Amino acid sequence: MHPCFETATGLGRAIRNGRLSSVEATEAHLQRIARLNGPINALVVVDRDGALKAARAADRVRSKKNAGLGPLHGVPITIKEAFDVAGLNTTSSHPPLKDNIAKSDASLVARLRAAGAVILGKTNVPELCADFQTDSPLFGTTKNPGDTRRTAGGSTGGGGVAVAARLSPLEIGSDIGGSVRNPAHYNGIFSLKPTEWRVPGRGHVPDIPGRTRTTRYMGVFGPLARSVGDLETALRVIAGPDGHEAEAPPVPLGPAPRLEARGLRIAVLESNPLVRVSADTTAVVEATAKLLAKAGAKVKRAEPAGIDWWQAFDDWIDLFQYQNRALQPLGERQPFFDRDGGSDPSARSMVRTARLDLAEFFAVLDRRDQVLRQCEQFLDGYDAWLMPVMPDAAFIRQKQSEPLRIDGVDHPYFFAGCSYNFLANLTGQPSIVLPCGFSQEGLPIGLQLTGKRWDDAKLLGVARVLEKLLPPCPVPPNYKD
Repeated sequence: MHPCFETATGLGRAIRNGRLSSVEATEAHLQRIARLNGPINALVVVDRDGALKAARAADRVRSKKNAGLGPLHGVPITIKEAFDVAGLNTTSSHPPLKDNIAKSDASLVARLRAAGAVILGKTNVPELCADFQTDSPLFGTTKNPGDTRRTAGGSTGGGGVAVAARLSPLEIGSDIGGSVRNPAHYNGIFSLKPTEWRVPGRGHVPDIPGRTRTTRYMGVFGPLARSVGDLETALRVIAGPDGHEAEAPPVPLGPAPRLEARGLRIAVLESNPLVRVSADTTAVVEATAKLLAKAGAKVKRAEPAGIDWWQAFDDWIDLFQYQNRALQPLGERQPFFDRDGGSDPSARSMVRTARLDLAEFFAVLDRRDQVLRQCEQFLDGYDAWLMPVMPDAAFIRQKQSEPLRIDGVDHPYFFAGCSYNFLANLTGQPSIVLPCGFSQEGLPIGLQLTGKRWDDAKLLGVARVLEKLLPPCPVPPNYKD
C-alpha cells in the first residue's frame, strides 16, 4: 500500500494492526509534500520535526498496546492555518498577526491529538478566511492541482488541495459561507459542514485573538477528506461542546444508519432563482438524480414551500456583516450610512448593516428562524436535499472586483460564489459534498446533500449510499504517483 493514497480511516486501521508504522506513513507524506507542494502551495507551514516526533511517540504506544488506541492513532493530517496549533503560526493570513504563535491548541486540534493524529502542518487561507479563492497576502496563492490556472476554492483552499493532491488524507476547515464545501467541489473530494454548534470553534481566527468574540452564528467547523467514512471518523473525534461556548448544546451524534438506496426520499434542486448554474453543473445534477432513481430512491425536484431566496440571501449576508463589523469603529462605518449599494447584494448589505442597528439585527434573526422552520418542515418529507455547491466548475483565478461569469452571464463576485452554499449556513443544517461528476473540460463538479439540524448521522448514512454509486474519488492528472 502507498500511504499517501490511503484514506485516513484506512491508514488508522493499518497502523493499529501493525501493517504500517506511523513513522512510515508520516515520512511518506512529508516526502510527497517536499516533492509536490511547491507549485500548488497547499501547505504553508510544514512541521517536519514535530510530526516525526509525534509519529515516533505513536509507534511507541502502539508497540505496548494494540487496544484502546484512538481512531486516528498515528495518522498524519493537516489543519487549516486559521486554527491554533500550539507552537505554530496562526495568522489567518492577516498581516497584523504575521508573528502570532499559538500558545495552545484549538479545541478540535486538541481532540484530534487525543485521538492519535499526527499534525503534518497547516494549509493556506485567504485573509481572515474571507474569499472563495485562496490568495494570501502572507503566503501567496494556492492553485488547483487539476489546472494551476484555476481557483483552489476557499477559504479552506489549501486544505482542499492538500487532500486532493494526496499530500494529506484529512483536513479540518471552517465554513460560514461554503468554505469547506466549495474547495471540495473544486478539487474533487468530500467535505462535511456539520450542524451549527456541533463542533466547537475556540481557537479559530477570526475571531481575532484577545478581542471580543463576535462570530457566534453560522460559522461551522468540519473535515475535508476522500471518503464519507473519513468524514464520519473526523466528526466523531471533534464533535461536542467544550465548555467554552454557551450556544453549544450536548446533542449526541448517535450511530449512522446503514441505508439502502431503495426507498430513500431525495429532493433535488437543479438551480435556484439567484444564479442559474452552468450547463455542465445541470448535467451533473440530472445524472446524479438518475443514478439515485435507478438504484431505487424516490427522487423529486422540490424546494421548501414559500421560501424567499432573495430575502434569505440578504439575511445571511446581513447576519455575517453584523458579526464582522460589530467592533468596527464608527469612522469606518459612517461613510456607508447614506451610500447607494447599487445592484450588488453584497454592497447593499454593507450599507444596511453600517449603523449596527440592534432592532434590525434581531429582525434578521427572526427571519432566520422562519427560513429554518421552512427548511426543517420541508425535510420532514425527505431524507436529504441534493443541490449544487457552486454555479460552475473551477474558474480561472480572478480579482474579487471582477464579476463571476457563468455560461456567459456576469454576476457580482461574492453573490455568485455564495449563492448555493449560504442557505445551509443560514439554517444551520448539516451538508455533505461528494464528487459527482466533471465538466466538459474535465474539471470536478461536486454536489451537496443537506439534512435536518442535529441529524448529521443520518445524513452521513445517506451520503454513504450515494458514495457507493459514484466512481472513486478522482486523482488530479499530475498527481497519480
